Amino acid sequence: MATRVSRARAPAPTGRPKVTYLIGRLHRALRKRIGDALSPLKLSVAQYTTLSVMQSRERLSNAQLASRAFITPQAMNEVIQGLEARKLVTRRPDPTHGRIVQLTLTDEGVAALRRSDAAVRNLELSMLTGLTAAERAALRKALTSCTQTLENSPPGNQAAILQ
Repeated sequence: MATRVSRARAPAPTGRPKVTYLIGRLHRALRKRIGDALSPLKLSVAQYTTLSVMQSRERLSNAQLASRAFITPQAMNEVIQGLEARKLVTRRPDPTHGRIVQLTLTDEGVAALRRSDAAVRNLELSMLTGLTAAERAALRKALTSCTQTLENSPPGNQAAILQ
C-alpha cells in the first residue's frame, strides 16, 4: 500500500516582487551608492555611520555604537582605530569611571562628517527625484512604521500582524 505525502502548495506567483525583496534590493543599491559617494572622501560606510551616530548621541558604549552602526563590537574597534588614526575622533578616559572611554569628534571629524553628509544628501535627493513631496512624506512614515513594528514585536508574531 502506497503512502501519500501531503504537500502544501506554494502560493501562486502574483507577478509582483515581495516588499521584503524590494527593501533588500534598495538596501544593497543604496549601500553601494553611499560607498561610492564616500570613496573620494576616504570614508567607509561604517566610518560615516559611526561619525553620524557620534554627533547625534554622546557617551555611547562601544557596543551601543556598534549596534547603531549595524556592525559588531569587534568591527567597531577597528572602525574607531581607523578614525582615530585619521584624527577624526579622540578617546579619553571617563572622569567618573575608569573603565569607560569617551569618544569625541574632533574638528576634523566634524568637517569630514559635514562633507560626507552633503554627498549622502545629494544621493538621497537623486533617489527621491521621481516622488512628490507627499509621496516622500508617506514613504518616510511607512518605513518608520515598518521599522518600529519589527523592532517592537516579538519574533514569530508576524502571522498575527497580517490577520
